[in-house]
Amino acid sequence: MNEQLRPVSVKRLNRMLTMLFHDWKDLADEGRDFPIRWNVMHMYSTSQLAKLLALRRGLDVELAGIGAALHDIAVVATKKHDGHAQAAEKYIDDFFGVFNAKAGAKLALVTKQERDQIVRAVAEHSNKESNSQDPFVELLKDVDSLDRYLHGIKMEEAHVERCSKVMKELGLSAE
Repeated sequence: MNEQLRPVSVKRLNRMLTMLFHDWKDLADEGRDFPIRWNVMHMYSTSQLAKLLALRRGLDVELAGIGAALHDIAVVATKKHDGHAQAAEKYIDDFFGVFNAKAGAKLALVTKQERDQIVRAVAEHSNKESNSQDPFVELLKDVDSLDRYLHGIKMEEAHVERCSKVMKELGLSAE
């Protein structure tokens, strides 16, 4: 049976990824907890994983990709990992301000509702031990955990639990 795939609309996400890459690619590693190349790689890989998991869970694919792309924006801005989830709101607002100013008539602006959903998910994404009733928050926590696993990064128990759950959801088994 040959099913037709519906196109995925990710024009805003693709523009945002381009903007972020342009802003981040030449930043120095000095004073950072993680090299900037890690942040760039993590931005792209979590964005892709978020879109895949959003498709699986029936969530907005583009919004999931945007949230994942921005979830560590404060790590890049402050150079530090500690407290980055809670510090991200200002940087997300600044970024959306620039994006909305540049979007013109070609791309839809980021709405207040979309902004609020992304800020809430980013602010909560580091708290892997707790479960939220918000499926978007859970998606971001799960994607961040899965990306750590796929990059071979040592994981805490909460990451392992989330990753195992997602692998099972996708019909995969951990090696």
